[in-house]
Amino acid sequence: MMQNAEILPATGWSAEALREAMLDSFSDYAIPMQLSQPDFDAMMRERGLDLPSSRVALIDGTVAAISLTSVRDGQAYLISSGTRPAYRSRGLARAMTAGSLAYLREVGARSFQTEVLRNNELALPLYLSLGMTKLRKLDCYRITAPVNMPSIDQRVQKVEWKDIAPVVGQLRDWRPSWKNSDASIAAIEDQFLCLAAYDGSDLLGYIIANPANGAVSQLAVRSDVRRQGIGIALLKALQ
Repeated sequence: MMQNAEILPATGWSAEALREAMLDSFSDYAIPMQLSQPDFDAMMRERGLDLPSSRVALIDGTVAAISLTSVRDGQAYLISSGTRPAYRSRGLARAMTAGSLAYLREVGARSFQTEVLRNNELALPLYLSLGMTKLRKLDCYRITAPVNMPSIDQRVQKVEWKDIAPVVGQLRDWRPSWKNSDASIAAIEDQFLCLAAYDGSDLLGYIIANPANGAVSQLAVRSDVRRQGIGIALLKALQ
């Protein structure tokens, strides 16, 4: 049960304080998280941190828990929610999320979403109890670079994200997750590598990834030219 905790908007705390609380909260998380301050700042820019809708739980002057959210075009997203080990089992996550939801309703947000690891047996029941529903399952894949690099398909070239962003939606029949959305990429596009495959001036497919960590944010091929090796050519060129 929550005791002696004050739930406040995150507007009064620095990025350094929020990062420190986040790292401590995720110190025993299933996926290790060791973000430098520049990496944390980039992550928050990418996902669109909105401090007024975000919440911190304050106990005896210490930030005991954080709930960091984003708001874009009437849609809201929970970037990260965590409680420091010493303050768990006090209902802080529920209280913070409830506070954020109340604020988001006031400002007219129409939806609220997040991603949860399938084996996170604490977070998932909490979000379901708050009225959220499962929309889809996301899979992650790891691709090992080949020992002998193949020749690069001449149709593939390096491009600027801003030059293809207006048309990439025409190649997709799937919706990117929040952190891989067009808006998230545009927020830190200088940190991404974007490759595109062309037939003359016709865009056949594209791939965009962060060279710093090797994460692919988007890969799409135009529906009428799929199963012709374009996706593989893009992956090989990226590797």
